Amino acid sequence: MKTMYKVMSSVALASMILGGAAWGTAQAASQTATKAQVSTSSSTQNVSKTIASVTQGGITLGVSEALYDGNYVSIALQRSGKELTGSITGGKWDEKTKEYVQEKGAINNMEVFIDGKSIYEYGGGELAKRPSLGTKPGANADSAFMIISDASQLGGNLEAFPDKFKVTAKISLEGVDKPYTLEIPIQKSAGNPVVMKPNLTKKSGNLSMTLKQVHATSTSSRLQLVLKGQEKNSTILHDFVDDQGNKLDLISGKGTDENNTTSDYYYDFILDALDKDAKSITIKSFTPEFKEPNATHGEFKLDSNGEIVKNYIQELEMTVPVK
Repeated sequence: MKTMYKVMSSVALASMILGGAAWGTAQAASQTATKAQVSTSSSTQNVSKTIASVTQGGITLGVSEALYDGNYVSIALQRSGKELTGSITGGKWDEKTKEYVQEKGAINNMEVFIDGKSIYEYGGGELAKRPSLGTKPGANADSAFMIISDASQLGGNLEAFPDKFKVTAKISLEGVDKPYTLEIPIQKSAGNPVVMKPNLTKKSGNLSMTLKQVHATSTSSRLQLVLKGQEKNSTILHDFVDDQGNKLDLISGKGTDENNTTSDYYYDFILDALDKDAKSITIKSFTPEFKEPNATHGEFKLDSNGEIVKNYIQELEMTVPVK
């Protein structure tokens, strides 16, 4: 079965991934390959080793590693047990029942607390100021990564994570009555991100896009984009490539227009780390085509290779030096 790609307006996107994991539907802005998380897991640099494990219903769920590089938190989850046939992050859409169906042992819900405070309450409880939470597949069907990032890049003076804190995750698996409660200490890795403020702006008609900040570490790159003049129901997505032609996979992406009075859209994109030889990042913005004619959201139209049909906005393309 082909992957079903979905996209929503920026406000809906914020509602979907700010403060809670989205189970069942794939959001295009967070569709990525898993190599970033796999390489993060296998690296021992700046990784805090933790052991947290719970067994119930014949299934064990544990945490092997946790990384916080100042841009985002990545927590490696590992599942084991008998008669587990599906992926821990898997499932499929049933066209007959119109329901998302998961097999035993798949994650179907997740509650996360930071130093005892639910992420639904973090940042004052407002939806657009909450941390984001999601999962990424791991190297095999029994592994996954919990991805958490703060909302500090979605406007001005928003709360960032402290350098040290505790994550409490209550994870529910399909077919198991009680959630698994895992306590995970988090420590920011040594060294601060390299922060660049290019304030580079490009315009296309009434729309302008500004790259405000870039935060680069050895494990990720974080970009803050501000769009002015974006129509409420329009969808603008982005490809990110370095000067070597390498596409930078997206670890996390979110956006909202709710944290300012001028309705500017703030976007926070966390990407793969740059190659050591990379000298620049190019942002290629595009509008996707949808399966339904004249639609502004829904299922994407795919080409013969299963890729999203993209209409690039050449005027908005920008390249920023990173060295």
